[in-house]
Amino acid sequence: MRAALLGSVALTTVTGTGPVTAAHAQGTQTLSLNIGAQNLGSALTAFADKAGIRLLFPSQLVAGKTSPALSGTFSREEALSRLLDGSGLVYQFTDAGTVTISDPASASRAPLDASGAVVLGTINVSGLQNASPADAPFSTPAPTAYISGERIERFRGTTPSDMFTGTPGVLSGEARNGSAIDVNIRGMQGMGRVPISVDGSLSSATVYQGYQGVGNRSYIDPDLIGGISIQKGPGTGAYGGIAGSVSMETLKASDILLDGRNYGIRLKGGFGSNSSGVPARSTVGGMYFSQSKPGTVLGPADMARPALLEPTRGFGSIAGAAQGEGYEFVAAYAGRRNGNYHAGRNGPSAASSEDVGPRSICRDYGSGYVFCTNYPSYYENTGVSLYRGGEKVLNTSSDTDSWLLKAKFDLPQDHSLELSHTGFRSDHGDIRASILSSMTSVQATQRWTSTAAVDRYSARHRWNPDDNDLIDLRSGLWLTSLDIRNPTTAHSLTLAQMGLPDPLKTRVIVGTDTRQWGADVSNTSRFGTALGDISLNYGLSYLHEDTRPTELSRAVEEFLPPNGVRHEWQGFMNANWKPLDWLTIDGSLRYQDFSARDRSTKEDSVANSFAGQQRGRSASGISPTLGVSVEPVEGLQLFARYSEALRMPALAESSALAATFNAPGVRPERAHNWDVGVNYQAGDVLFADDDLKLKLGWFHNDVDDYIARRIVNVTTSFGTNYDGPAVGNIARAKFEGIEFSGHYALGGLKLELGASYYTDMAFCPESGACQRSSLYGDYATNHVPPKYTTSLTASHKFLDDALTLGARATHVGPRTIRADQPTAQGAAPFIVPVDWRPYVLVDVFASYEISESLKADFRIDNVGDVHYVDPLGLANIPGPGRTFWASLSAKF
Repeated sequence: MRAALLGSVALTTVTGTGPVTAAHAQGTQTLSLNIGAQNLGSALTAFADKAGIRLLFPSQLVAGKTSPALSGTFSREEALSRLLDGSGLVYQFTDAGTVTISDPASASRAPLDASGAVVLGTINVSGLQNASPADAPFSTPAPTAYISGERIERFRGTTPSDMFTGTPGVLSGEARNGSAIDVNIRGMQGMGRVPISVDGSLSSATVYQGYQGVGNRSYIDPDLIGGISIQKGPGTGAYGGIAGSVSMETLKASDILLDGRNYGIRLKGGFGSNSSGVPARSTVGGMYFSQSKPGTVLGPADMARPALLEPTRGFGSIAGAAQGEGYEFVAAYAGRRNGNYHAGRNGPSAASSEDVGPRSICRDYGSGYVFCTNYPSYYENTGVSLYRGGEKVLNTSSDTDSWLLKAKFDLPQDHSLELSHTGFRSDHGDIRASILSSMTSVQATQRWTSTAAVDRYSARHRWNPDDNDLIDLRSGLWLTSLDIRNPTTAHSLTLAQMGLPDPLKTRVIVGTDTRQWGADVSNTSRFGTALGDISLNYGLSYLHEDTRPTELSRAVEEFLPPNGVRHEWQGFMNANWKPLDWLTIDGSLRYQDFSARDRSTKEDSVANSFAGQQRGRSASGISPTLGVSVEPVEGLQLFARYSEALRMPALAESSALAATFNAPGVRPERAHNWDVGVNYQAGDVLFADDDLKLKLGWFHNDVDDYIARRIVNVTTSFGTNYDGPAVGNIARAKFEGIEFSGHYALGGLKLELGASYYTDMAFCPESGACQRSSLYGDYATNHVPPKYTTSLTASHKFLDDALTLGARATHVGPRTIRADQPTAQGAAPFIVPVDWRPYVLVDVFASYEISESLKADFRIDNVGDVHYVDPLGLANIPGPGRTFWASLSAKF
């Protein structure tokens, strides 16, 4: 990991009077090094890459200094001593992974403390070397974010989507249905708009949700994730991304081992509350609203919610690691058992209105046929869900097992190789969203559970010779297997004719099998010229996707997922030029070429009977970017970037999906994106030794030829016509907003603030005809993010930093734009916009380090026991109410 340049940061250094000091014993870990004689700053950066540590030093401190060549096997202390030999500088381990470089001569007039050690005053430095991923967004001239392993663990939540809470501009759709993630960045999601990778492996699948559209699901276990890097806006990596990209890295040895140890084990176990067992299939809950009479209670009267501290769910993991000269191994297993959770008691839970009739409700069946029903008396649900306060929410259980095997080798001649395998198995609650999207004439019912099986394999190679700045070659090869199984929706008679059991009495599962694999290679070349430093990053990538329904699905299901294959090639070049110390200019070009083929037959899908149904697609194109960043003063970085990106049609937009017409001539989406922002870092702002980091950005994204689903008049091969869903281009879609991230630390106090605000969002069916609402029938109806979100986390350390207490408050606002409604008065929409109302959630947490190897964690999610529905859901499923969590982790 090559250290990134930061701006101005305040640093206090305490050293002894000898030539070299080490604040912490670092054990006997050794490194195989081959660092050529060169300027000292470059040599120290190369050492930090190999050692996996952070180096902190002002750039002027090493200016004009050189280091001797270093080749062989050394401890970290020996290597640093030799690199600094003759420079007059000293190093200090401020913690196990951080080293500060300083000049003892500057302390000659400094006072002595009680022990006789020289105390250096606080200094402001420029060009600080810092490899911390959590700090990187505040020095990156682009809209990026990072979710650390510590934050994932602290705010693990009830479902995987909870780990994205508080990240500006980032949410996960279908947060409470299906135990997966569907990441939304700046109002866009699904159909490959946000590639999600784990150790370099992509994996996602399209899940048909009836009239409510589709989900684009990725299955991961946060317990095995060590950190998440998020790029917002068009991606620059191997596989791009028109809205952004999410890159997850699994646990490393350093996440598991005690400081200074080369091998060890980490055990973690705990429990949660606020859940109950999964009842028998067909158990009903919530309230039933039939329009003509007040809401009727369906679930049990007492609801049987467990006490706050009563353990009702459990989790545990074991991880082992070993590292030494030239190698690192990690193996881990994690398991969780969660029943159906209970909703919060306080807020807009299900309740019946007074009589608001008379009212006329009409259904538009197309072709001018509208049927209306008149109700003398009419009742509505005044809540946001069908569930009462504190009630068990059906189909929200999740039992998961996951594992990780990972190895990394430092090979001769500056080569390294990383091999990774992750497995995931889930048996979870899942309901087709169209069944629970309406608030009328629908009852909440326990269904059979669904399953997901994911296996990811990846190999990543790097060749980075220390003595050759022209070569930093990286390559990757990966394979993902994703099998999703859901209970059949086929009628009992259909299954009986095939000799299969009654699906109401026995779980009969159908689903899809998806295989994705890819390869990528890139190189970075760095040049020092009279006109400034230049770096070029260039490479190629290939993606292959094959998805098909199971044979039983094809035999019994009326509406099938895609059955086809898709290929995509990408070639890219990114250039970075730094003509002046305060000025950086960058640009890139990306070429994409894709093709898709539909394997389905007329028997598979009614869509194949449509006149003009597209059975495959192909397209190609080029997209550029250009950016500039300026650092006028220490700690201040201004940046602006214009970027274009292409999104080729997804497999679900290129082959038969249920009864959706794939119009011919669909063009790729092309984004025209502007990002303008500022990063600021400073110390001693309000008090001595404090630390302030800020990131503020504005984005404007115009997406030409946005691919949407509309309701159009389609013609079958039999010559009949009817109004149905069709995939095609609209003129454009527009997304605009402001994002803010802030960090402040003083001693044991830490404050973190994240916020986003959408200033504009619109969809334009025709050129010049834009509407500030989602389009009738389009998937994006439930992709519209909140107008604003804010998240404030405050924590403080006590008892010599052994105890941490903190809280987080999250405020979610209303929809940014409304959903388009049908033209007939009172008619039901084709896609129901899932209603949520603004809400505030407060979480509290505590962590106590009992010893160096033993830690206890406690937290309470949703302290106010708020009844709420998450944004971006396809079904009306309330979030979990007040929940207590406790865990104990030990390292040996």
